[in-house]
Amino acid sequence: MSLQSKAKERASKLLEFCRKEGYNTRIALFVDLSRHSGRRRFVAWSFERNAPLFTAPVSHGSGSQKSQVRSAYARLSNEDGSHLSSAGRALVAERYEGRYGVAYRLDGLEATNSNLRPRCVVLHGWEHTTSYPIFPLATTGSFGCPVLSRSMMKRVDELIKLERGVVMEIFI
Repeated sequence: MSLQSKAKERASKLLEFCRKEGYNTRIALFVDLSRHSGRRRFVAWSFERNAPLFTAPVSHGSGSQKSQVRSAYARLSNEDGSHLSSAGRALVAERYEGRYGVAYRLDGLEATNSNLRPRCVVLHGWEHTTSYPIFPLATTGSFGCPVLSRSMMKRVDELIKLERGVVMEIFI
């Protein structure tokens, strides 16, 4: 199934969730970690258009072992120190300027990602993450954060910086 098809399928369920819980019903973010990291797997979604606004590659947690730095496929964990990504729905919380530029704190909304904030897993950009697919090569890994290229992070920031209650769903 294509990235757009998966996002569209998930978007209808997420929109229902957002309406029920009082979250944003205009925009959502998706990350499909079942896809190879050198492919587009991040989706900025418009609920109003029921279509993607744009897609991009996104890095995932590499694990605490050096050999995993360029892993093409994600492994998951919610444990501190694992340096792995977590699946589930998360609230895109406050915007701040950090070590990697503009970033957004993430608050896990499910048991599978409840430790995002304590683990300091945030959405941010990084100069070593690509804007374009590089398959069959893998993107550089992170310490568990969903990491976009700086230019894609700038697009995401422009899209969501005035929005409240945006939900990001990371799935595998």
